[in-house]
Amino acid sequence: MDHDAAHKLYHALPEVVADLLRLAVPDLVDDLDLSTLERMSGESVDTRLLTRVSDMVWRVRFKHGGLANGTRPWLLLLVEFQSTVDRRMAERVREYTAMLLEALDRNGTVKREGGPPPVLAMVVYNGSERWAVGGEAGSVAAGLASPRVARLLAPFQPQAYRLVDAGARSAHDWPPENRVAASIRLQRSRSAGELLERLREEMARFPGEGNEALREGLHVWARALWSHLADGRTELPSFEELERGEEDKMTTLLEARAEEWKAEWLAEGIEKGRAEERALLDHLAALKFGARTAECLSGLLDRLTTPEELLEVGSWIIECDTGAELLDRVRAHAARSGNGEC
Repeated sequence: MDHDAAHKLYHALPEVVADLLRLAVPDLVDDLDLSTLERMSGESVDTRLLTRVSDMVWRVRFKHGGLANGTRPWLLLLVEFQSTVDRRMAERVREYTAMLLEALDRNGTVKREGGPPPVLAMVVYNGSERWAVGGEAGSVAAGLASPRVARLLAPFQPQAYRLVDAGARSAHDWPPENRVAASIRLQRSRSAGELLERLREEMARFPGEGNEALREGLHVWARALWSHLADGRTELPSFEELERGEEDKMTTLLEARAEEWKAEWLAEGIEKGRAEERALLDHLAALKFGARTAECLSGLLDRLTTPEELLEVGSWIIECDTGAELLDRVRAHAARSGNGEC
C-alpha cells in the first residue's frame, strides 16, 4: 500500500475523525455529538464529489440548536489530504461545498432537514514546505444552529477551511492521546529505528480490543513510512508480532547488520575518516535504540579521538540491550578520559 492510501485509510476511522475535529476546531467540539459521526456514501452525496475529495465526506449532529421541526441539525465535514501546498484550496473548497449542497438539495435532504447544513472543510497537510495560504471568510446561513455555533462556524462558510499542518509543531508538542497526533509523530521519525520505537509507543497508548482497528491502522501507516526510511535489508515487524511483543526478528536483523559493519571496519583497518565512522555509529544507534539515544551519543562521539575508541563503541552498540546502558558505558569512558558527558 502506498503512502497516500495508507494515510487516508487511517483517517477513515470515526475515532480518528473525532480527534481531527478536536485538533482543528477545539472550541466547537463541545457542541457536537461525536457519537453520531458517520461517513456519507454515494447514495447521499454526488459521486463526482466523493471522487474529487478522496471519499472523505462526513457528517455529525449538533448536541443542541434544534430546528423548527424538532430535529438536531447536521454539520457536514469535507476532509482533504495534501502533501503539497495548493494555493487554490479556498477555490476548491468553495466548489466542493456547492456540489455537496446541490446533491443534498436534489435528494431531498435539505427539505427534510429544514434547510441547508453548514459545512466545515478540514485540510490535513503533511508536506515539507510550510503552508502559507488560507481561505476567505464567508457567512453561515441563519437559523441552522445556535447563535454560538453559528458564530464559531462563520469563518469557514462557504469557502474557508481549517488547516492541520503536520509540520507546524515538533513531534512532542502534539496532544499525547490524540489519534491524529499519533500518526503525525510516526511521520516525523527520522530513522527506521526511531519509527519502530514510536510505533511501539503509539500502539501502547490505545490498548484493548476496542482499539485494535486503530492500532492496525497505525501499523499500516508505519509500514508505508518504513519503505522510505529502511535500507531494504530490514522489515518492519508484523502487526501480530508487535501485538504479542515478539520483536526478536528485528533485533536479530539489526545485530546482524551491526556485525557486518564491524567486520568491514576491521577488514579495512578503519580507513574511512573519523567523521564518517561517527556517522555510521550514530546511524546504527538510531536503528537499534532510536533517535534520542543517537543524538546523545553523537555529542559523546565528538570527544573520542582514536579509531580504537570508536570501534569499541561499535561493539557496545551490539552488546547493550538498551540505549541507557550504551550511553552509560560511553559516558564512563569519556569521564575516565576527561572528555565530559552528553
